[in-house]
Amino acid sequence: MSKKIILLSVVPLVLSSCLMYKDATKERTDELKKKSLIAQHINIPEEWIMDKNADEKSLDFQWINSLYDPELAMLVEEGLQYNADIIIAQEKLNQIELAMSIAGANLYPTINAVTNTSNNLINGTKIQNLGVQANWELDLWGKNKSNQMASISDYFSVKYKNEKIKQTIASMIAKAYFLNIAGHLQEQKIHDYLKLTQNLEKLYSIKSDIGTANDIDLSNIKAELISVSNYLEKINNANAQSRRTLELLIGKYPEGKIRTKTKFNPITASVPKTFPLPLIENRPDILAQQYQIEKSFYEVQEAKAARMPSLSISSTLGTANTNISAINSLYSNPLIKVGGGLMTPLFNGGKLKKNVEIRNSEQRQAVEGYSKTVLNALNEIESSWANVLSLEKQLTYNQEVITELTKNINLTKKQIKIGTNNNFELILKQRNLLKKEMNIIDLELQERIERINLYLALGAPKYK
Repeated sequence: MSKKIILLSVVPLVLSSCLMYKDATKERTDELKKKSLIAQHINIPEEWIMDKNADEKSLDFQWINSLYDPELAMLVEEGLQYNADIIIAQEKLNQIELAMSIAGANLYPTINAVTNTSNNLINGTKIQNLGVQANWELDLWGKNKSNQMASISDYFSVKYKNEKIKQTIASMIAKAYFLNIAGHLQEQKIHDYLKLTQNLEKLYSIKSDIGTANDIDLSNIKAELISVSNYLEKINNANAQSRRTLELLIGKYPEGKIRTKTKFNPITASVPKTFPLPLIENRPDILAQQYQIEKSFYEVQEAKAARMPSLSISSTLGTANTNISAINSLYSNPLIKVGGGLMTPLFNGGKLKKNVEIRNSEQRQAVEGYSKTVLNALNEIESSWANVLSLEKQLTYNQEVITELTKNINLTKKQIKIGTNNNFELILKQRNLLKKEMNIIDLELQERIERINLYLALGAPKYK
């Protein structure tokens, strides 16, 4: 009777609460973050591009929206569905989800069917037992609950890591897409430059015939022709490789036959001067690290609870069948057994204590990992933002140079008509213009890549 009273009093206590269990609330995890050595050394300046008071919904995304077109959107959608890295990462997430279910099962009793047979070879008696055995370790200290919550936190951490992988793959597809466009434009410009150089060679041949150019001049231009042809071959191969890269990113066989647009969409909006701070807080990699802190919080609790005594309840319900009495009914010959057990660790060489120390160290590592991720995010935002602004200025300057070179070429053509200039000078100026135009193509590509980098650094927020 006394055992029954004890068990009846313990069970409600276990069901209502775990004596050492605590939730990883925002207040508790924030307290852990304050202890970060990395964070303590960071001094954020007053004038900063991240506005703490700005509303996330107030940000205008036209500066990134103008980059996307239906063709790119289709490629990104295809990549998110068939990219090999994304598929593998999803399987990893599935494994974590299954492990999370296993951890949750530890909170419930285990029920097993048991059967055995014994024979007496001397007198020929035979006894068969058949029953159902249940065992339940009462989660007095929250060890199993902490293990379950650690698994749940790990699941969400991996989930956000997968989201980061998806964002990275999508950005790589967009970059490869623009690289293909730039490659096509560069290839056209080099063909034009090669044609002008061939015309220049003809002029040098004529000048050599009339004695106004020597063999060295002719040899130099022929060497340049060979160099330009070699560069053109290099560009052709690079473009083929970039097409293979794009095909591989979207999960296709890399045969280098995919085709994209042949020119850039114009960029009509500049990047904002400030960004809402909540954007960075929602970055997938930062959220993944946040859940790593929560996971470590629960693992510390689990390690501490493992040092405490454990209480388990077991019971067996079944029937016995013998060849003597031929009684085989559960109702007429039941076997009912109920018991409990208390186990506490006494000596294990300090293993459980050291395990707590290890978990505490892992918790500090998770906190510092969070701080490092935030610091890297700030660096990515600052760098990409500065690069975009610089590229906008460089493009403006280069466009002005091209405008002046174009005017100069038009004036040269007029001078040729009236006989005050010649085609030799015109070709040299046209080749110089092509070089500047190729530089513009490179700057336009870099601007788009840096805008993608900035958008990714902000967490690639979804918007309509």
